Amino acid sequence: MAPNTTVTVTAASIAGTPTTVSLYDETFTPDPNLLWQFDLQYSPAGGSLQVLAHPGQNLVNIDNAIQTQVLTGGLLPNSSNQWNFQGLADTGGQNPTYRPIMVDGGVCVLYPYTFVYGSDGFIANNNVDTNTTLTTYNQQTITDWNGATANQVNMASSKIVKGIPVRGGTNSPSGLFWATDSLIRVSFTGTAPLYWRYDIISSQISTISSSCFVEMDGIFYWMGVDRFYQYNGAVSVLPNDKNVNWLFDNLNFVQRQKVWTTKVPRYNEIWFFYPRGDATECTDAIIFNVKDKIWYDAGSAPGSRRSCGYTTEVFPTPIWASWEDINTFSTPFTVIAKPASQPALNSNQLYLNGDASITFGAGDYLATSNGSNPTVYKVVTSQFLFTSAITATNPEGVTLITVDESFNPALVAGNLVYYIEGGYPLWQHEFGTNAITFNQEFAITSSITTCDISWVGGIPSQDSPTGVNRRMHLRRIEPDFVQSGTMGMTILGRKFARGDTETSGPFYFDPDTGKIDLRVEHREVRLKFESNVLNGNFEMGRLLITAEYGDERP
Repeated sequence: MAPNTTVTVTAASIAGTPTTVSLYDETFTPDPNLLWQFDLQYSPAGGSLQVLAHPGQNLVNIDNAIQTQVLTGGLLPNSSNQWNFQGLADTGGQNPTYRPIMVDGGVCVLYPYTFVYGSDGFIANNNVDTNTTLTTYNQQTITDWNGATANQVNMASSKIVKGIPVRGGTNSPSGLFWATDSLIRVSFTGTAPLYWRYDIISSQISTISSSCFVEMDGIFYWMGVDRFYQYNGAVSVLPNDKNVNWLFDNLNFVQRQKVWTTKVPRYNEIWFFYPRGDATECTDAIIFNVKDKIWYDAGSAPGSRRSCGYTTEVFPTPIWASWEDINTFSTPFTVIAKPASQPALNSNQLYLNGDASITFGAGDYLATSNGSNPTVYKVVTSQFLFTSAITATNPEGVTLITVDESFNPALVAGNLVYYIEGGYPLWQHEFGTNAITFNQEFAITSSITTCDISWVGGIPSQDSPTGVNRRMHLRRIEPDFVQSGTMGMTILGRKFARGDTETSGPFYFDPDTGKIDLRVEHREVRLKFESNVLNGNFEMGRLLITAEYGDERP
């Protein structure tokens, strides 16, 4: 991409239509292998925030060495709902080289400096004039990569995959840069001629992906290829003896670059999302609670089927994106032939009977099939031709619809088209207790299961055998829940530790239920409590169980 090339990005369809990026002299089509990195930088020259974007070809291979140019553009779209991006190059300052800023790792901002990084431990930054007079500062742009404080080094034999700003004290700005096997700290010294200090904090770490890093309360957490790490001035292993093997024994390592990490500050949680088994997208998540120092997992719950997300203090809840294409289709509309006396069709137009402009308005989306991967077009105009279109065969007039690109394949009379809404949803998490989709609201199934309860293995208040190898006969359960809605209790029993599980129930109870009488007998018992009603929620207190000795062991 030439340094002076302008890129025009059209906002992606809500239905997930691939976006086309047009260049002056060529067409750039989105590559499924791209793993984008973004950051924001203030441009005093323009007086606005600029988006820095790097389309790295890293999704399949974290060690990819194909360089691509960093792009920059405005934060907000133009009047046509488009973002205009330009290839970033060293075109400013006193001695511009006019070389494009190209790397294979990514881009980040350590305010007020912009950093890029990539293979062979490469780290580089632009120049910011240390003269703080208003006139000089206003002349600074992100295109000056040749001034005094601009620098570039190679600090590792491996590839730098991520950079994040960190508190630097007197040596600020400062940042942490993760290579596939190293962690490097960069600090501004303000002393000529180098201005920057580079420290290798550790050369004995690992990194599972370019998106597995998160900061919570000044501590950085990330996932390696076989264990977890944390950095709080020094690198240390994040202990996990609960579900570390559950994760690494089943993680689809071929899709390692899909792994990503985020946080839920309200509940002090770090979430690690990963593709499990043969999955090619994230299907599971394990969670570390930084306050209680405990691990748990989300299994394959719907909330763990997320591909990316962001937690910001601007919004009270996390915003996570799903990789599942969720579409809803209208009843079909039949394409008709061009009515007499009406304009001939272009390749991106069609006629429908009646006033279909009520359904297909400008900005809506039209699909030519209702399958799992529909071809989708954006409606540009929708004209109801009432007066001149009335004929014996079209007594109600017709609608001429124009879409944003040519139909491929071309439409003919008799083809079906559909109004479509939906796409790849953005979910507002930790909001309410229901799942709210594009057109409905439904309950989220939630359950907890106790540990084993038995005479032979111990009881909840005393985790040791009582000396009697008998079955446990349950007579009564007294639920102690702060709950909304009806809940169900299922008894899970086994004869032996590795025996088949037998179920009894569910036994349903509401907030006013004082006791559940039953006659269930097993050698080893677990209790599963489940909520699956709209607005359902629960917190468990101290359960009371009335039990007695049952039959002799089997």
